[in-house]
Amino acid sequence: MTALQETRIFEDLIEVLQEFPEGVNEHTLLKKLDEKGTVVLEPDTFSNTNKLFKTHFLLYHALYQLRDDLWKRAKGHLEITAVRVQLQTYQPGHVALQQHDPMRDYYLDLEQLEKTTEQDLETALKNFWKKLHEETVFTGGGVKAKALQALGLKEGVSSKEIKLSYRRLAMQHHPDRGGDPEKLQSINEAMEVLKPLLRNA
Repeated sequence: MTALQETRIFEDLIEVLQEFPEGVNEHTLLKKLDEKGTVVLEPDTFSNTNKLFKTHFLLYHALYQLRDDLWKRAKGHLEITAVRVQLQTYQPGHVALQQHDPMRDYYLDLEQLEKTTEQDLETALKNFWKKLHEETVFTGGGVKAKALQALGLKEGVSSKEIKLSYRRLAMQHHPDRGGDPEKLQSINEAMEVLKPLLRNA
């Protein structure tokens, strides 16, 4: 989101959120804003850790600003979570009932974006995957199994086989070769899931 159009972001966010009354995930929200030209997604935005973090941070910065603006004007409420954003109707007293939100403080502080280093991101990702592993999310058809399935692989394959399959599928489905961008996206996301495991292999 290097080119975020500040003058249109609130208006376009509301338009997209109104398309999804049940709420929308971050990936879909970004794609819709990209279609409107409010956000510029580069081909490697979702596979480059630094670009993805910056895009994510600026989106949530705008979402929390919009939530505050809606409250001030009594025009609505934004439910903001890690997995879903939903535009809700305004209810008097809603603001007063809100508990202190450390996530709001974090995303509204642009210094956090500047202070976060590549090492910080790597550490955060490692801790995230370690926690997932400890909670056995990877077992019984979990995240790892789905990622392997997206690459046409099964449990027990070597790191080398994973890398070869990823390269082959990425080339096959690349838009420059007439491939399907959505399929390429799912392949890239699968590889992001598997990368920490490859490093530990």
